[in-house]
This record gives sequence, structure tokens and C-alpha cells, in this order.
Amino acid sequence: MPQDTVAADVEQFLHTELVDLGVEEEAIRPDAKFDQLDIDSLDVADLMTSVKKSYGVDIPRRDLIGMTLRELVERVVAESTAA
Repeated sequence: MPQDTVAADVEQFLHTELVDLGVEEEAIRPDAKFDQLDIDSLDVADLMTSVKKSYGVDIPRRDLIGMTLRELVERVVAESTAA
């Protein structure tokens, strides 16, 4: 599967998960940082659990500090395709 397709899938997955956690759609942009989104630490833990289950990528919550959604997508794609 081409990497850009995988990236689009990851981006859509994260978008859906964030909306399910109550984040407003307008706030979900590639340059949005996790600490700017209106989600608490339990929501972040749920999101990272979903990422791990769906893509086999384990990203510690502390790594999300200052990370943008685009950077998260890139990391998930890189680590899932490397496995």
C-alpha cells in the first residue's frame, strides 16, 4: 500500500477518533498541537490505545507534548510500515 494512502488512512482514523472524543471538527487540523485540543489525559490515553490496536504503534503520551497531528500521522506511518 502506498505510503500516502496509509497517511490518509491514519489521518482519517485520528480525525474520527478525535471527533468521538468531543474535539470540534474545526480544531482538527494537521498543524494543531495536542496541547491545543480540548482533550484530557484520559482521552489521550484512549486515543493512543486505539492507535496501538489499529496500527501496532505504541506512542507514549509524553511524546505528544508539542506534537502536531501531522507529526503524529507521520510517526504512525513510519513506525507501522517499519514493523
